[in-house]
Amino acid sequence: MIKKSYRYFLSVFSIILILLILWPVLLLAQEGSDIVIKKTDITDYPEVEVFLNFKEGSTLGSLDLSKEDFLVLENNDKVIDLSIKRVARIEEPIGVVIVLDTSGSMIDKPIEDAIDAALVFMNEMRSIDEFAVIGFADEVTTYSDFTSNRQKLKELISEISATGETSLYDGIFLALDQFNNRDDMKYRYAIVLSDGTDTVSKLTTKDVIKKAKDEQVIIFSVALMSYDFNPTDIGEISESSGGELLIAANSGELKELYRQISWKIRNQYKISYTSLWPNTETIKINIIVDNAGLTNSVNTTYENPFYAPSPTKIIKIPKRPLYLTLFDKWWMKLIIYASIFLGVTLFLYVITLMIIPPSQALKKKTEFYGYRPVRKKIEEEDEYKKGFFNRFANFISRIAATRGFVELFTLRLQRAGMKIRGSEFITLHIITILIISLLIQTFTKDIPLTVAAILLIAISPFIFIKLKTSQRIRKFHEQLPDTLQLIGGSLKAGYSFNQALSMVVDETKPPISDEFKRVLGEIRVGSPEKDALDGMAKRINSEHFNWTVMAINVQKEVGGNLAELMEIIANTIRERDRVLNQIKALTAEGRISAYILISLPIAVGVILSFLNREYVSLLVSTKLGLIMIAGASTLMMIGTIWIIKIVSVDY
Repeated sequence: MIKKSYRYFLSVFSIILILLILWPVLLLAQEGSDIVIKKTDITDYPEVEVFLNFKEGSTLGSLDLSKEDFLVLENNDKVIDLSIKRVARIEEPIGVVIVLDTSGSMIDKPIEDAIDAALVFMNEMRSIDEFAVIGFADEVTTYSDFTSNRQKLKELISEISATGETSLYDGIFLALDQFNNRDDMKYRYAIVLSDGTDTVSKLTTKDVIKKAKDEQVIIFSVALMSYDFNPTDIGEISESSGGELLIAANSGELKELYRQISWKIRNQYKISYTSLWPNTETIKINIIVDNAGLTNSVNTTYENPFYAPSPTKIIKIPKRPLYLTLFDKWWMKLIIYASIFLGVTLFLYVITLMIIPPSQALKKKTEFYGYRPVRKKIEEEDEYKKGFFNRFANFISRIAATRGFVELFTLRLQRAGMKIRGSEFITLHIITILIISLLIQTFTKDIPLTVAAILLIAISPFIFIKLKTSQRIRKFHEQLPDTLQLIGGSLKAGYSFNQALSMVVDETKPPISDEFKRVLGEIRVGSPEKDALDGMAKRINSEHFNWTVMAINVQKEVGGNLAELMEIIANTIRERDRVLNQIKALTAEGRISAYILISLPIAVGVILSFLNREYVSLLVSTKLGLIMIAGASTLMMIGTIWIIKIVSVDY
């Protein structure tokens, strides 16, 4: 007896325990979810947009929810980057088409109540929202296109009268067509009021449903009960678009129903996120809302538009090893970027080293005379070698000097009048490229922009040196005739050649005074006059000065009047400059035309790429466009060479 009682008690206790455990689940299953999925938009997949609302009387629906209250799972994986927006808070206008049944069955009070309900709905919505009004009877009438002017809408709606048959489907279709030219309107709704079934429409329910899906419009339907009341078709249209069907027993209930619709629209939530892109045919979304101890959830699914089933078997992708996750760290990416940029920079210099042949000539003792002392005190040398920059510069110098690269840059820098060593220039160049490219990549995350910056920074110093060199040589050339005249006059006055050079140093201005000062210094420390002048000619690289040095060297060997020779060379240079200036004046128009014709297509292409990128993008996104670019580039090259040949004059 005791055993039976024990078994009976144990059975009852087990049943009660199971019921207590399952009671919340059973209660939830009985009540269902308060959340209603209005629409799932995957038009721009993997970007997913879900519109949801809450059932009438839902406590959660009455709360102002935030991003922290939502949890979204996609195939049971948590979605991290969510964007939650309440429709009432969006900055864009909401577009609503109010579709009214103006058939004969709506005459007198029903149509008056319908007009009043539409006005109440507009006043409930925000001031920036836009409305259009469509009426359907024997024919469909557009009373107003989209506008936010409430007074204008009130005047137009007040003129509506009821008469004729019911073209329900045609009316809804024309209402949906209002959104056809409003691509800027993202939030689209239609409110359809009807008290009966369709009688004269040319279109069908399927046509309306397809149109609603094409235009992405959510339809709320209000069915007014009457003697031919049949809400089946209008309910199907609403359900297929993500909307709802509301039923009014009489026209006096329309205002309250329209208020409810306004609240449902404004209280909708738009959930946006980037899909995790699981390779499954059907993707399940689980949305959980939790606020103030109230929890509710809802599920929905959509078909993966990029699902690619394996023809043979599904290959399970193994998890990434732990060491591979290091590449996701920001500091590891920084190290990788730094290595890439340093490698690209060194590659450019290596290519240049390969192009430039090795120099077999020894450094002359006086190469840096005038720019940096030939000998230094031991303390100064030790001080100079200190510091990271100097050590790095010496390291670069040892690498680049093997093929004469440092000597080449030193010569170019001297020619430009810049008092900096070649190794220092190379070091500064590498450090600048590395730092600026790293900063650009870190802040913009744009690899093409970073590559463009590397190329720009790599080329800019050479362009600057070229401009400085041209400017300095041009100034030297302008001073040369007067300088030669001064040397000739000094020689006629009884000065020696070295004294004449000293006169030039004292009486002229840079750059010619600096160069002759260096020549005079080299001569004074024991260098032959011929070698000193040849070195200056090599640095300046001026055709006119090369003639001068050649004439001086010949005069030193064969003899003659050097003063008269200097005056002849000066007059020759002046006469040659006069002829060159006349040629430039005569060819100026042709050169300007060449500049315009060469730069005009490039400038037009750049301007169009900013003003109308879609128009220009056809040239790079289509095969015909690429052929046109190749052909245009070829013709541009031919035309450029042709124009240069025309405006160039041999002299």
